[in-house]
Amino acid sequence: MDIKSIKTLVQQYSSEELLKFADQFEATGVAPVKTQDDAGDQMSDYLQAAEIRSQVDNGKPLNDALREFGQRVRGILT
Repeated sequence: MDIKSIKTLVQQYSSEELLKFADQFEATGVAPVKTQDDAGDQMSDYLQAAEIRSQVDNGKPLNDALREFGQRVRGILT
């Protein structure tokens, strides 16, 4: 999880666009907006950014949405 890349995606694209990026990447293997070299990490960035962007669109401040998402991920990994 690359927070910097995810934050940039959230700031520049809608959740719909991010999900379309994920679909296009899955179908073609070509990243519409490249954030990472690893394909799994690239797909994760799109999907995580879409989730966070949805929260932001529902009124949550970006930094709060990023922090909460990071806490959820860490909670799963520990």
